[in-house]
Amino acid sequence: MPKKPFTPEEVAAQCQRIMDSASQVMADVGFHHLSMRKLATQLGMTASNIYNYFPNKEILFIQTRLRGFDMFFARMNEKMGEAVSAEQALQQFARLLISFAQQDPGYYQLMFQPPRLKLKDSEQLDQELEIQLERLVEEWQRHLMTLIIDAIPAMVDQRENRQKQVALFFTASIHGLIDVYHYRALSTLMDSVELIPEDVVEGHIQWLLNAVTQQAEQVV
Repeated sequence: MPKKPFTPEEVAAQCQRIMDSASQVMADVGFHHLSMRKLATQLGMTASNIYNYFPNKEILFIQTRLRGFDMFFARMNEKMGEAVSAEQALQQFARLLISFAQQDPGYYQLMFQPPRLKLKDSEQLDQELEIQLERLVEEWQRHLMTLIIDAIPAMVDQRENRQKQVALFFTASIHGLIDVYHYRALSTLMDSVELIPEDVVEGHIQWLLNAVTQQAEQVV
């Protein structure tokens, strides 16, 4: 008796399972060292089975990165409504970014530290998927810009280039905190803890809001 075909829900679940595993592998060893065969072994599948869902590892990479942004937006939409002010919304966004990086480090790394694909790799990508990803990345940046402008009155009258600089300063600082804990490079400063302590998160966010406000108020 022939095997019953998977339902769309089962296919989607299998794709997510593959991407969940691939995100961690790519974050650990890098995209260019990802072996579809080793990934298949880790999943208890055959490599040919993975190719039924993702025709090449370039498509797997871009789909996985897309899933990371989708996951973050879903959590953001669930949590951001709890904020009662623009400043609280920006604080919540920062907390969500930190918690996402700690809960799903593979997805976070692919979202914000993606590998640089070689020309032959990029030729394997689907143009429609690339456009979709570019739109999501752009949406993420626009959302951050809006949160910062709403939370810091001095930002409203700044030129767009200045607004972008302040948003970049904000993002880079959060990302730096995440990276320090992820790579365990400064153990003396981190008190041998695995996750970023809540008081460190809260203190860093408050310091960062003060610093960003000062940056925004500077005359360009």
